[in-house]
Amino acid sequence: MKSKAFKVMRISFVILDITRCYGTERTTTLLANKFAEQNHKVSILSVFKEGDRPSFPLNEKVTVDYLIPEPYTHKASVLSIFVQYIKAIIAIRKYYQHNPQDIIIGQAFLVCFFLWMSGYARQAFACEHYKYGLYNRPVRAFRNWMYCRFKKVITLTDCYAQEYKRHGVETTVIPNMLPFPIVDNIHAGNAKKMISAGRLQSEKGYDLLLQALKPVFTKYPDWSIDIYGEGDDRVMLEKLRDDLGLLPYVHFLGFSSNIHNAYLEASFYVMSSRHEGFPMVLLEAIACGLPVVSFDCPNGPAALLKDGAGLLVEPENIQALSDAIIRMIEHPELREAYAKKGLQVASEYTPNAIYRKWQTLFME
Repeated sequence: MKSKAFKVMRISFVILDITRCYGTERTTTLLANKFAEQNHKVSILSVFKEGDRPSFPLNEKVTVDYLIPEPYTHKASVLSIFVQYIKAIIAIRKYYQHNPQDIIIGQAFLVCFFLWMSGYARQAFACEHYKYGLYNRPVRAFRNWMYCRFKKVITLTDCYAQEYKRHGVETTVIPNMLPFPIVDNIHAGNAKKMISAGRLQSEKGYDLLLQALKPVFTKYPDWSIDIYGEGDDRVMLEKLRDDLGLLPYVHFLGFSSNIHNAYLEASFYVMSSRHEGFPMVLLEAIACGLPVVSFDCPNGPAALLKDGAGLLVEPENIQALSDAIIRMIEHPELREAYAKKGLQVASEYTPNAIYRKWQTLFME
């Protein structure tokens, strides 16, 4: 319920491309929908446009504006990227001159750079979705200096907040919210199937997962894993799967618009990431009653799997991941215990709980 003390505001989210189907686009959509439910006037400003429409369902009250009707790519020539940056900065400045807002929320570093260059940093909150050390030291130094010009930086975990605060950046921790209700009962099912989801790129560690799965399926050939997501490494990963003889067991199923049902059809979730910001897929999995096996990578999984909500193993240790998966297969009572704890953790990330954190921030 909307607080009587909290006035209705014009809130604008700025994102690189809302038509893409990754985590930032999903969390932006969830936040925009929640704010619109509270009767705020909400808009999404998409700097670029690759697809025909937003990838995730939007509340009909949320408006979407596109500035540059072309895809963004970091693989273009330096000159092409420079031209895209100049276009974006000019377009943002013109847009907000004609569409004033009470609050602007910039999603990730590049978008926030555009906001700063266009002169709107003082009106904006900067949201960071990735690990603190993603960039090299000179870029981090510039980013920290730039973020001091924003109202505040919003991070997803305490760990990242402390890194920014050490460099004088005013920071608040607000994690992502769940996209669907928490299940009433645990779902550490009897289906002999695992699930994983994420971009098919190096940071998600699917090459490590495939190697870890080789001994798993040798011992338990009646099990399988469904992997959801798209990315540049798909062809390479499919070849690695085939070379390891895992074709009958490992299914790359691409992007799913109904990942919720996929969680409910599995018995546990596996995360093999080399690093994470705040892993939405892990939060979604535990909210669906799934136990989890994950690398204890920096920095997201440990925050969600605290106090026994899942099995954490040494980062990038293929043998340890393989052993943990086998342990989860062999011990259904372990799956049940982890699933019960996971539901307790998930309750901290309901839309109402996360909205109250944003409400408090705005009222400051």
